[in-house]
Amino acid sequence: MQLSNVLAPGSPSRRHETGDPLRDRVFGAAALAAPAPAGRALAGDGGAAPDAQAILRGMGGREIGLGLGLLAMIRANGPIRPWIIAGLLADSGDITGIAGAWRHMPTAKRWLGLGMASAAAAVGATLLATPPRDR
Repeated sequence: MQLSNVLAPGSPSRRHETGDPLRDRVFGAAALAAPAPAGRALAGDGGAAPDAQAILRGMGGREIGLGLGLLAMIRANGPIRPWIIAGLLADSGDITGIAGAWRHMPTAKRWLGLGMASAAAAVGATLLATPPRDR
């Protein structure tokens, strides 16, 4: 798959990408359904606190919504750029949140969270920076 094909309407690679929004949003489903384990994995024992679980459920809903919106546009051959931008902004917000709590997070947890958010943001930025090819 070439990234330049992903944004091009009707391209086979663009239709092939339907698995990515689903795979990338598995975290959303996990955070929504089981926020305590997801919170512990990302932030340590504090991530299982009731207030952290509320935030994680919200994040989970956001991830699911972004993934379903992107998937719907891919399947409908509609504009996906706005959904990629929305995902990139959400991932950038996650990076900012982790940076703000950096000193108070366990070392392994902050690197895990930063790595996940940065990887997702890098994919979004790469897709946006790659011009689509006309077929």
